[in-house]
Parts: sequence; structure tokens; C-alpha cells
Amino acid sequence: MAKILVMPKLGLTMSEGKVSKWHKKEGDEVKVGDVIFEVETDKLTNEVIADQDGFLRKIIVKEGESAKVAEPVGIIAALDEDISNLGVEFTDEVEDTENREPMKSIEESKPVTKAEGEYIRATPYAKKLARERAVDLSKITGTGIEGRILARDVLTYKEERKVKISPVADKMAVELGVDIDSIKADGRIMKKDILRAIQVDKTPQEALNRTRIIEPNNMRRIIAKRMHESWTISPRVTYNIEVDVTDMKQLRESLKDSFLKEGVKISYNHILMKILSKTLLEFPYLNGSFDGENIILHDYVNLGLAVDVGDGLLVPNVKDIQEKSLLEIAKETEKLIEDARTGRLSPDHLEGGTFTLTNMGMFGIDSFSPIINQPEVAILGVNRIVDKPVILDGEIVVRPMMNLSLTADHRLIDGAMAGRFLARTKAIIENPYLLLMY
Repeated sequence: MAKILVMPKLGLTMSEGKVSKWHKKEGDEVKVGDVIFEVETDKLTNEVIADQDGFLRKIIVKEGESAKVAEPVGIIAALDEDISNLGVEFTDEVEDTENREPMKSIEESKPVTKAEGEYIRATPYAKKLARERAVDLSKITGTGIEGRILARDVLTYKEERKVKISPVADKMAVELGVDIDSIKADGRIMKKDILRAIQVDKTPQEALNRTRIIEPNNMRRIIAKRMHESWTISPRVTYNIEVDVTDMKQLRESLKDSFLKEGVKISYNHILMKILSKTLLEFPYLNGSFDGENIILHDYVNLGLAVDVGDGLLVPNVKDIQEKSLLEIAKETEKLIEDARTGRLSPDHLEGGTFTLTNMGMFGIDSFSPIINQPEVAILGVNRIVDKPVILDGEIVVRPMMNLSLTADHRLIDGAMAGRFLARTKAIIENPYLLLMY
């Protein structure tokens, strides 16, 4: 039975999407579970999976084109099934080769000489070549229709020149943009002289030939736009504090086997998210937002985690994390990470965040200044854990230490408030049993 593929609604606020890629061509067989096409929104890219077998009979919305939610984008049907009565408007762009009029042959043009002061007719490419070769078009006889100067006319034009050069060297000089007047040669300029000039002074054109221009995907455009907005909106300050993570490491180690039995590997991110779910409610301004006029405070915590997805960054958030156990946080976080990296993340999980955690520790980073995820007012960066000598009870001991980097919007978060928040977070990290008090 024929099925009309429509633009899916991937989030509560989604109104339209763009087909970024078709994984099937018209006429390809489709099986249940196959990825048919990808949809880009202003937040992420999602794959659309086939829920029935058939053949992709028609692509209505091509790659790069957009459609409103629920509008048809394609049709799946059997090869012999009539799809003309589905109520979907589309046109078959079939080239009519049988009824096409044959091209009329053009008689070979004869050279036309221009009178002095007459308007010079030349093709754009011929003009370009003339500029590059410093050739006066008025001295060239055009061989095109009605005397129009063609590219070949410029290429074959010979004028008296003081510099003697071989034809091969002349052609190379033009193609490589080498100024033959700057070349010193004994007698006529030869191919070897052009090659020597290239080695001495590589031309901008050569550099251009070794330069790639890549069009950014939709995700990179969104990231660039939002990072620029955040950079210009928020007068931000980054605060760093060093934390002893001995007890947090012991907590993770003691819970590791129990969590594995539940099908999830506990990480430092999970423990930090659990800690933040409590400290953020103690410091509501860190969990709020500021629109320039009003302060918006939340009685809940939607904690986002920055996730590297290869060609960009997504920040899904765990909703109402303050209500969830450490095991629930671990399971939901890992599911969000998997969905983000496989293109199955719902846009709803990217909206409504109140605070963000970003971890660069796995890359050996000791300190960095994360950029605030608007409209939030703060973001906490996590750095690597490294063994360091510290003084404890008057003795030098080696302890696992980690830096936290808090970037806060100074319009709402003063230095004292940021300092108190970091101190409180540090206290719980260094004694995670304090979580039992909540």
C-alpha cells in the first residue's frame, strides 16, 4: 500500500524542516528500519526511518529544500502501484527529447575588423583574458558573430613585444600568472625560466589552488550564530577553583559494579550532575536567566550536558533533574548522548535548559573559558583529574585534583555569588556524602 512520507514534527515548536539528505534514490527498494532521509531543523539533524517495505517512487522535496510540518516530501509504494490518485501534487520533470527542435547550425563566422572608436564587442571571458594579458582589445579582430571578439581571438593574438619568449613558456606564464618582464634570462625566455620563477615566488593563484572552501552544514551555522550572540550579549567572567576529588573517585568506584548490573557505566559527569541538581537550587540566580529587563528564576533544574557529535556540538538537557536519583540521571544522560550521536535526539530535549555542564577533561585540559548557552546565565567547565602534591594536615601528600571553570554572566552573577556557588559545589565534591542531607 502506498505511503506518503511527510515532514515529521520533531519538537513542540517545530514548524518546518529542511531535507538535508536523501539516503535513497527514486526507484530504490526500501526496507523497514532503513534510513530514508535526514531532516535539519534550527537545532539538530534527525534521521527518518522507514516503517514499511516498498520502493521510493517519488521524491517531492529535494535535498536542500524545506517543507512545513506534515507536508509531503516523498512517496513509498510498490513498483506497479498507481500513485497518481494519492492527492499529492507533483510534476514529473521528463525531458521531451523526441519533440525537441534541432539546434540550428550557425554558419562559420568571418573575421570582422572594427573601425577606430567603434564599441568593442567581446565575450566576458575574452575580456577577462585580455585584462590578464594586458592586451588592447581594440587591436584584435573578432571572429565571432558580427565581429564579436572570442576567447580564442585573445589567445591567438600576437603583438610586438620586446621580451623574447618561447611559445610554451609564454603559455605557462599566462596560466601561472608569472610576470615575464621580471624574469632575467640569457636570450629567449624558456620553460625552465618560468619554472624557476615559480619556485622563487609562488603566486597567489597557486595558493588558491591549494585552498579548500567548505560550505558549513546547518548545525555549524547554528552554532556559529548562537556563539556570536552569546559573545555579544553576555559580559562574562570565568572563575576557576581547584577541587580534591579523592572522595568522588571512591564513590564512583564503590558504585561501579552496582550500576553495571543496571546496564549503565557510572561516570564523573553523572555524579557532578547530581551535585549540581542540588547546589543550583541553593543559588537560584545561577539557575535563572536574564532578558535584559527581567530576571527569570526557575524552581526546577533542566541540566544540559555538552555532547560532541563529531561535526558539531549539541546540549541536550535532563528535565527536572532535581527529582531524579543518581541511577536515573546516569541512564537518562547516556540515552541522550546516544540519541545525540545517532541523529535520533528530539528537539524537545534541546529546549528549556537552565544550566550547562561541559567536560574537557578527557582531552587533558587544565582550564578553559566555556561560552554561556543562551538564555542561560552560567556554564560550568570540568577539567582533567591529575595527581598533585598538596599539604594535608601539615604533610605533603599526593591527591587527585581537578579544576572547575565557571563562566557567568556578570549582568546577573556578581563575583561573590559565583565564588560562593563554586565553594559550595567544591565542598560537596570533596565530601559527596553531603548529598544524603537532601
